[in-house]
Amino acid sequence: MITVLHLAGSGGWAGGETYLLLLARYLDRERFRLIVASPEPGALVENLRAEGIETHVLDMDPLGSLGPLFRLRNFLREQQPDIVQSHGSRANVYSRIAGRLAETRAIVSTVHNSVYDYPIGRIKKWLYLACDKLTAPLADCTICVAESHRQELINRYGLRPDRVVTIPNGVDLTKFQPGQRNRRLREELGISDDVPVIGIVGRLTDQKGHIYLLRALPLLVAKFPSLRCLVVGDGELREELQKRAADLGLTEHCLFLGVRQDIPEVLAAIDLLVLPSLSEGMPYAALEGMAMGKPVVATAVNGVPELIQDGVTGLLVPRKDPVALAQAIEEVLANSDAAAAFGEAARRLVEQTYSIEGWVGRMESLYESLIDHEQCSCTHD
Repeated sequence: MITVLHLAGSGGWAGGETYLLLLARYLDRERFRLIVASPEPGALVENLRAEGIETHVLDMDPLGSLGPLFRLRNFLREQQPDIVQSHGSRANVYSRIAGRLAETRAIVSTVHNSVYDYPIGRIKKWLYLACDKLTAPLADCTICVAESHRQELINRYGLRPDRVVTIPNGVDLTKFQPGQRNRRLREELGISDDVPVIGIVGRLTDQKGHIYLLRALPLLVAKFPSLRCLVVGDGELREELQKRAADLGLTEHCLFLGVRQDIPEVLAAIDLLVLPSLSEGMPYAALEGMAMGKPVVATAVNGVPELIQDGVTGLLVPRKDPVALAQAIEEVLANSDAAAAFGEAARRLVEQTYSIEGWVGRMESLYESLIDHEQCSCTHD
């Protein structure tokens, strides 16, 4: 049995944490033992322990000090995993060095988004990039969730192509299935069946670009007076975004639902999913919406154009452009035939390329190749 120890980037809940939960849920437990270390308590730890996964809280602060490095080295020596896989820049840097000090058989870094797009100050970003570039060659393999990230590591970091692999995220198609519109949720929210509804699912942070959707909504309400926008998720910007919505006269049209556990049901209640992000890797929100057969209007950033085929599964627009965003949303809402065609094509693409079985199978094959061959490279799939 191969033991894989994952070092999470945070204890909260975002794409990287969803990735870990899905891997814990679907990895073959007869062939692989999974251990997770989180830098803090939180939703990730709770969800993994509920799945029966051995999960530890390992303090990784203060950033840039030697304390976290030696704690991780000692933890790896104690656990003796065959593979250590980390998530996010800070975890990647620490695990590469600690993995070498602990003589871990294989070190795997995971890139969920570009460090160049991290929403941090200039000096801190320079430090992150310097540490990331300096330690990146220490990893036996770096997994990128999008090909755009792989090309960035090759072209801007100078990594060897055979040390970087693209393995896109996957979605459980049994949990996200197209079907009839969710009238129950609409009734719960006081929305009649003939009202156009758009939705945005994600953390309420600058990266997700909610403010640009809010700026687009007055243009859309002028065309569709009964329009409703479901804002699903929570985060640091919730109060600010709610105030901005009120200032724009959108209180009736913009419904902040907070964190929901029934995402498939929410997606079944909307006509269109919006992803106005400033940066993304391979976003689960878009994958899940596409699996539900929903057209997606998204910004053309990072890995998104690899997922959303413009004019086929949805429409792409420039980031930070509320006018273009409003025009694209209007184009889909005004043409039900085109919307249906986008949704059907989206579901087919997810079935063909982004199933959970395909993703987990590629992960399992990579793990086995790293251990069986004891090689310092990974095959680009």
